[in-house]
Amino acid sequence: MAALARDIWDTDVLPTVAEHLVPIDDLRVSLAQNEQAAGQSHGLRPEGEANPWNFAVSGSGSIVEANTTSRAAKLQVDTTGDGAADVTVQLGPVIRGTAIRDAMPFLIFTDFRDQIEFAKLAGGLNAMAHERLSLPEGDIIGRTVSFEGVFTYRDLASAPEVVPTALSFEAPE
Repeated sequence: MAALARDIWDTDVLPTVAEHLVPIDDLRVSLAQNEQAAGQSHGLRPEGEANPWNFAVSGSGSIVEANTTSRAAKLQVDTTGDGAADVTVQLGPVIRGTAIRDAMPFLIFTDFRDQIEFAKLAGGLNAMAHERLSLPEGDIIGRTVSFEGVFTYRDLASAPEVVPTALSFEAPE
């Protein structure tokens, strides 16, 4: 499944994310007004209303915490300017969840032999996200990061855990 993930990354995954990108600030407003309407307008999900919405988002903010040495490396980002982290950017190589796979309308569970194969595809896509990232050297706390990526929506109180498909850092001042 890693080979399939690699084959579809540039041709299918990245264009799908780009096509559905919504600024994270706009999405927050939409979700606060009406979660279901926000999902129908901006969300992606596998067939079935029982499945959670996945959103392709873009945003930027100040890095308030960075764990770059763990295998489950991540950044805590303040996108609202209040000094508190409100978005987690997962860096990996261990990336939680299946957001990228589940946001792809062309990846349908019944097209795969079994749930193990489908799970391996999610792992392959997460590995591609990690492989394409480049982190700057040195301390990145306080730097501005811009991101594009996908997260699985849980509820308004939960900070998004974005799996990035694009990540860039402003030069330190």
